[in-house]
Amino acid sequence: MSLTTADLDQPVEISNDIFWVGSGSKAFLSRNCYLRIFKGGGNVANMLIDPGPASDLDDLITKVTKVLGDITKVNLIFINHQDPDVVGNVPYLGKINPRLTVLASEDTWRLVSLNSPKVGFKAIERFKNLRISLNTQQYHRLQFIPTPFCHFRGACMLYDLESRILFTGDFMGGIAATGLEATEANWAGIKAFHQLYMPSNEAIRKAVQKIRELDPPPLMLAPQHGGIIQGALIEEFLSRMEELPVGLDIISSLEGKFSLLIASLNEIIGTFKEISDEQTARRVLAYFEPDGSYPALVAMSQDGTVTDIKGDPLEVVEALIKVFLRHVDAEQQNILKAKISRSLLEHNLPPFDLLLAQDDVASDILLEDL
Repeated sequence: MSLTTADLDQPVEISNDIFWVGSGSKAFLSRNCYLRIFKGGGNVANMLIDPGPASDLDDLITKVTKVLGDITKVNLIFINHQDPDVVGNVPYLGKINPRLTVLASEDTWRLVSLNSPKVGFKAIERFKNLRISLNTQQYHRLQFIPTPFCHFRGACMLYDLESRILFTGDFMGGIAATGLEATEANWAGIKAFHQLYMPSNEAIRKAVQKIRELDPPPLMLAPQHGGIIQGALIEEFLSRMEELPVGLDIISSLEGKFSLLIASLNEIIGTFKEISDEQTARRVLAYFEPDGSYPALVAMSQDGTVTDIKGDPLEVVEALIKVFLRHVDAEQQNILKAKISRSLLEHNLPPFDLLLAQDDVASDILLEDL
């Protein structure tokens, strides 16, 4: 199914009786909420999957109402984990329909219940073989796929066996998606997202293994952020994910060099400030400050000194270097390049030409809004 031309201001039917009702499609970090309608045998159940943050409530109500006629008809919610961008709307939906039932892992509900005490709850661990059959039709079967530490201990995917859509939560999600359907270009945003939020490749490998074991295999991976993955890209992205260093893997690989990389980056920033005018320096450095939509590439103290690097450090440094070079003239570029090469070599780090030789579009994603 092609989703490339979908109007994301409207609900989008991604499969029979399954609708995307998300928000933030034009933001750096989109929020994908899905509505699954189960009907048959005179019964109807309407489930929201990862209903999103409170800031998206109006948009969610509008889109769901266009499909169901009334938001109060939602009577089930599945949540992958406890983050506010996933569960922020649960308390409001519970007030709208007091008979609402939430399905989630016990670890997830332990935290969600602090803000949603009056909502009904059923733990996925209580269902035999982590499966349920709805009383609508025999083929309305759901399978729960726990994915511990991807990125939360209680994270759990949901597999709709009729449609063969796997709702993956944060796993396989990404930043800077340009539409609802994932393409090869989405990998850079998926990679960056996982390197920031996932703790280790071991956790990722276990999640990938569980996806590979699904029978029948999924036709679609529907994450909570970024594009929906279909076709050959499912296997391609899963294979890349198995080899992706993230979180502690990255920190461990740079053990003993992380502080040196930060020191070198501060030297490069100092040179950029010296050779560029004050207005340009202020505007470029302001790009690295968090705006609340997604973590900044680096953490800075009040005096503009880098104190921490988020994501893959070498890719972050590469991205920052490209930003600096785009905002100086040719003569200033030569000065900056010389300083970068000298600083990296003095700290026994990969040289500048090696960094920029990496043919990876991740840095372009980080630069696109500047």
